[in-house]
Amino acid sequence: MRNTLKRLSVTGVAALAIFATTTVTDASAASGVAACSVTGASGSLTFSNWTSRHVDISGWVKDNAADGHHVAIRLVSIDDSTGWVTEWPWHSEYDGNGAVLSFSTYANPTGDDLDHIGAQVAVIEGSTIVRVCSDYA
Repeated sequence: MRNTLKRLSVTGVAALAIFATTTVTDASAASGVAACSVTGASGSLTFSNWTSRHVDISGWVKDNAADGHHVAIRLVSIDDSTGWVTEWPWHSEYDGNGAVLSFSTYANPTGDDLDHIGAQVAVIEGSTIVRVCSDYA
C-alpha cells in the first residue's frame, strides 16, 4: 500500500509539473528586436507579445542618403512546420535623406506562422530592391 501511495504521489507531481510548464509557456509571450543597416537605409523592428500566432510591432526606417531612392522596412516570418517564409508588406519612407518613418502595427496570421521573425531593410527604386539587409530576433 505504501509503495502504491508513493507511485501515485510521484505520478501526480509529474502531471502537475507538465501542466504547470504548459500553462506558463502558453501564457507567456516573448519579445525581441531585429535591426540592420545597408548603404542608404537603416531600420529596426521591436517585437512584443510575440507568440506563434500574434506579435505587436513598433518600427522605424530612416533614409540615410541623397540618392533619389526611397527606403522601406518589412516583417519577415518563418513557419517551423512548413519552412514557409512570409515577406509582409513594406513600410516605405519617401521624403528623402534624413527622413524617418515610425509606425506601430501587428501581425496576426491565420496559422502558427510566427516561429521566427525578423526585419528586412531596403533601398528601393520603383518596385526594384537596390540593396537589402536582414536581421532576426
